[in-house]
Amino acid sequence: MIDSRNIFGGSTSMSATKRLYNRFNVAGWAPAGAIINATEAGLAATSGALTANTLVDLINESGSAGEISHFALKTNDATARTIRVVVTIDGIVIFDRTSATISANDVGIYLAGQYNVALNVDLPPIKYTNSKRIQYASSLTETGKFTTYLAFQDVT
Repeated sequence: MIDSRNIFGGSTSMSATKRLYNRFNVAGWAPAGAIINATEAGLAATSGALTANTLVDLINESGSAGEISHFALKTNDATARTIRVVVTIDGIVIFDRTSATISANDVGIYLAGQYNVALNVDLPPIKYTNSKRIQYASSLTETGKFTTYLAFQDVT
């Protein structure tokens, strides 16, 4: 059994992440390259059918506290498109940004977890006290054109 005191600083009470602030926290963010090299921490899933500019849920769960320890999303081809990602924690949107046009394969966004294997760079986890929701959208109607990588742990 996971002891939440090991995750949340020695106390069983915790605070949820209130906002994400990193290189992707700007409108028209530029994609990170070589996403495929730093995704071993998360469970991979290929996107299903997407309707242009319509958000779909990667995960939408409530009733537990915990943390998202890894999240990344990458393109599976070089078709020109934008990507929108929305992260809602405990009912509060903490991240809602759309990329600049992306026209490359295997690039995208990281919001938690291992970011650069070669440099050993990690982004902090996203903590939640009751609910977590990650959504994404493409500017195109398409199927199977993204891979997401997600790892999380519920502690209550």
